[in-house]
Amino acid sequence: MTARRTNHPAGKHPRLPNGVNLIFAATLVALYPALSSTAFAAGADAVKASDTSNTQKIIKLKEIKKKYEKLLVGERNIASAMSVIGPQQIKHASSAESIYSILKQTPSVNEYQQNVGPGTPVLTVRGVRMSQLAQTLDGIPMTDLLSGGQGAFLSNNVGSIVSTGQIEGIHVYPGVAPPDRGGFATVGGTVDYTTTTPPKKRYADIFTKIGSFSTDTYGFDASSGSIPGTDGLRLYTRLSQTQTDGYIQNTPARYTDFLFSAIKPYDEGLSKVTGTVIYNTAHGYLISAPNAVAQLDKYGLFYNYPLSEASTFQRNRYLTAILGDSTYINSHLVIGAKAFYIHKYSYLAGYLQPDYILPSYPYQVNFNNPYSGYGPLPPTPASPGVIPHTYDPVAVFGSYHAGEAAQINYGGNTTIGIAPKINIFLPHNDITIGGLIAKETAGPGGGSYFYGSLDMPEVYGYNSYGDPASKSQRTVYSGYVSDKVNLLDDSLHIEPGVTITGASTSNYVPANLYGTPPNAYTLSNYDKVVLPYLGLSYDVTHKIVAYASYGKGARFAPAEDYVLGPSGSTTVAPGPETVNAYETGVRYVGKHLYLNFDGFWQNMHGMFSFYINYLTGFAQYANVGEEQMKGLEFSGKYEINPEWSVSGHLSYTAANYMNDFSASVTPFEGQYGYVFAGDPLASVPNWLAGLRIGYHRHNFHAALIESYTGPQVTTYDLPPTESNPLLQDATTPNPGVRLDPYFLTNLQASYKIPIHEDHLSSVTVSLNVDNLLDNHYYLHYYQAYKEYAFAGVGEPYAEAYPGMPRFIELGLSGRFS
Repeated sequence: MTARRTNHPAGKHPRLPNGVNLIFAATLVALYPALSSTAFAAGADAVKASDTSNTQKIIKLKEIKKKYEKLLVGERNIASAMSVIGPQQIKHASSAESIYSILKQTPSVNEYQQNVGPGTPVLTVRGVRMSQLAQTLDGIPMTDLLSGGQGAFLSNNVGSIVSTGQIEGIHVYPGVAPPDRGGFATVGGTVDYTTTTPPKKRYADIFTKIGSFSTDTYGFDASSGSIPGTDGLRLYTRLSQTQTDGYIQNTPARYTDFLFSAIKPYDEGLSKVTGTVIYNTAHGYLISAPNAVAQLDKYGLFYNYPLSEASTFQRNRYLTAILGDSTYINSHLVIGAKAFYIHKYSYLAGYLQPDYILPSYPYQVNFNNPYSGYGPLPPTPASPGVIPHTYDPVAVFGSYHAGEAAQINYGGNTTIGIAPKINIFLPHNDITIGGLIAKETAGPGGGSYFYGSLDMPEVYGYNSYGDPASKSQRTVYSGYVSDKVNLLDDSLHIEPGVTITGASTSNYVPANLYGTPPNAYTLSNYDKVVLPYLGLSYDVTHKIVAYASYGKGARFAPAEDYVLGPSGSTTVAPGPETVNAYETGVRYVGKHLYLNFDGFWQNMHGMFSFYINYLTGFAQYANVGEEQMKGLEFSGKYEINPEWSVSGHLSYTAANYMNDFSASVTPFEGQYGYVFAGDPLASVPNWLAGLRIGYHRHNFHAALIESYTGPQVTTYDLPPTESNPLLQDATTPNPGVRLDPYFLTNLQASYKIPIHEDHLSSVTVSLNVDNLLDNHYYLHYYQAYKEYAFAGVGEPYAEAYPGMPRFIELGLSGRFS
């Protein structure tokens, strides 16, 4: 965590003889990356406006200084918990990490993934899962508006919209953040990623890394610096590629990331236009079902079936474009807006050798074969309520399970939107007004097909079990206003705010699966939420700030949860799930020491629940669940001297279900089941901790990072013989069996060697060792029955994902300038 610190009491900053506070502006740029990028660029460029008169410079910088001071107070006195991951922490991460794994350096965050790099991430913050969190990129929503998270289950699980090499900062706001930082649709936290700003120096870097598990990374990045004759235009580009065999057998993957960004100051540097384009691609194999522990004990912890026997392959593309403008009107008013475009595409191909589909085989090898999920799919006629297909699995492959061994799915969605923002600075008020208008469209679906092998024809009407004409979309209208009122000589800060969001959703279904009129229909619904926020902070001393806040958050139901009512003419749609979040804390912000201690209580209502009404045969979704999270968090950083620093965090979370309901029981949402009042949430450790010791002297950097993940509740399946149909084969938390705790130690080191020959200015050598002590541990563990035609068969057995063993990576980069 990057600490916030000030060298002088509020309002007593050092001044240059001419009254222009250059030191203040420079210090802010260096020490406060969490502040508004608008303010940073404007202030930094104002300092460089040497072509204006001294009088103009003094006036402009005094005006912007006033704005800086208010923004600084806004972060130092924020009434909510906040953690920051700075550029150095990101820069020195290994290729095995991702934008999600880095978050474990902040309190109350648990994360794991099943591959080197961004492979199938699973994330919780205070027990709140990824699909329930808001994620923003430069302030715009990067989460899927239709489904939450990156998208629907088993889509876009390889690669990500933005990679570690494309960002320079991350802000984590657990709970409910102030409205201008909250993002879209969250019931428990916001993670905001900041893309790399074009540097002011001109250079070009060429880099390469070689690591364990045949992991290779190579690429380049280049900065134009301020281009002469353009009034400060700066450009930056980066291209990198990583390929790996994966630490689990037979899970190779490749990631290609491209970033282009530009910044053009104007109005003597006080305003700016920014542009960002990110194009990332990824393809790789993942494990849709953990392997049996008995097999891992027999064949090795990282065993996986050969790809010729079982495979789940994904190929994904992510294109993001953001165009922003921030205009400095005067010392009281700054206006801006960001327009954005996000396109995601996902291709999935799954195969399972027919011998493993038989009920006699005791283990679940792969869920991505049609027979496991659907059972026999005989040819069907073109009739109302049926998606027709003439493919006969028995005639072509001899049996249903052999003829339904493979499937291919296509998916994609496109989001366009604009996010305007106005900052108003008054003598005792800082007012922020903002909004979001965005529309996401998914489909046409592209098709879902099944066959006996992956070398299949893809013909709608022959072997399709999804209609490519299906289409869903959601339009979001959101606006917020927040005010920070500064009283008692700027010692008391009151921050009221409110967000009003409406979501209009439609889902076109070309074939009525219920078999009742109409044959094709459109499900549509409009929901609106009003979300208040109130924060209070008080400067007990110049260094001690006490704070408390209340906020309400909401998440709209995924579009796939909308169904046709029994009458055949109405849409049955669950309402938003909501959270009431309370927290209070105290932070110490000194010259060399930063400390924060807080407690939180989050009550989540109307949680989405899925169940089958066996009397009518309809699948129904409803808001019946209730969950509660409460806990304590501590974090801090101490700069011992200019070379040494130590930082760390410790958190305790108690997350429980408050009533009985059908639920998605695991954070990855791959296990649907039933929970009971008082049950703890699975995969949510009570205790999490981290420690980082850093050393930096001249051109040498080193860090030792220790993390602790405490015991966590696992799950098991109730027997298929349960008398209540809702409980048959249902996954439920298993408090009696907990995943063992584990420690991980990471080592980072780099040394920059000055060269100064021709255009080569330096060479940097780096070393990363993740899991230095080579601990062996499980990330996920549960007891389950094998699923055969969507029914539990055989005897229950244990399944697990292993954690990554020791990963060693050597890097070399050269800088040309």
